[in-house]
Amino acid sequence: MQKLVNHPSLGWVSVRHLQHLVARAESVGVAMEDFLAEGGLSKAQLTDSNALIPISAIEAMLAAYTRKYSDPLLGLGLANDIQPATFGVIGYISQACTTLADVLDVVTRYNGLLSNIGKTTVVHEPGLVHVNWVCLAGSDALKRQLTEYVIGSFAVLMRTLLPEQKNLIKAVHFAHSRASNADTARAYLSFFKCPVYFDKPATGIVTPSSMLKIRLHHGDSFLKDLLDQHAQNLLKQREHVFLLPDEVKQLVSAMMVDGVPTKDAVAQQLGLSGRSLHRKLQELGTGYREILDQVRIEIATSKLKEEAESGSRIAEHLGFSSHQAFWRWYKQVTGKTPGEHRKEMTGRNL
Repeated sequence: MQKLVNHPSLGWVSVRHLQHLVARAESVGVAMEDFLAEGGLSKAQLTDSNALIPISAIEAMLAAYTRKYSDPLLGLGLANDIQPATFGVIGYISQACTTLADVLDVVTRYNGLLSNIGKTTVVHEPGLVHVNWVCLAGSDALKRQLTEYVIGSFAVLMRTLLPEQKNLIKAVHFAHSRASNADTARAYLSFFKCPVYFDKPATGIVTPSSMLKIRLHHGDSFLKDLLDQHAQNLLKQREHVFLLPDEVKQLVSAMMVDGVPTKDAVAQQLGLSGRSLHRKLQELGTGYREILDQVRIEIATSKLKEEAESGSRIAEHLGFSSHQAFWRWYKQVTGKTPGEHRKEMTGRNL
């Protein structure tokens, strides 16, 4: 069964979003147990509102859903009845903000409480503000649905906070292409109630700059300060749950599917330079090579238990130039040859 994760170097989203998906689907008669099972999850696992869901689980669920239903606007549909509570503490702070400018500041600062697969930015230009979001993980199909869910949720949240502002959203931009079906294409206009453009350089909502200063009806600066401190504490806790070596190890394990990742490639995923990653690991008493060796040993040990795996195939998977190079490295690291270790574990020779 899939475990809920709390690891920032692997893609995850807040369980609150999956709770919203399940509740909405079941309200229209969709049984979610099978779809959750496709992602290695159960409804019982969704009760902890602070849990995180691996993006791999969401990907598997979307694939299963797509096989059964044709719903090109799933993301927008989920955003349509989004509630501030779905955003957790970010939603509550937004309701206590005194202006839309404060709301945008909250959303960008505490983006890491909702997921690590996307990034929110606010870009100002004369008379306009672009609230942009980019999805950094998942397949193209998943990115499209997640992007439309997030942008749709931004729009609903903004209209909830400023319901009387009819020109609140001037335009919506999507980096992906327009749907080929005419009815589907028109649904975007119906949802956003403004021009929607596709194949744009960035995805986001465009709002007049003047909207940022309008006072929100339920603003409460004292409550906002209290919730803001709470959000800061939550973010610090999340950022310090894992040490950097653990993050690097998990990331290397995930990237090994496509070949042995370089230190620079891993550093880029963590938002660091290769040199900075080297220095930080060194300060913690380890290094990239040591972590890579740990991952390789774990993978090699697992594969040595499988009778069908030959030494040559294991060597190739782990990025060694030859069977002999893998053999020498394995004995140097473990004190035993791969053959000796397999015989120890299984009673069979390599």
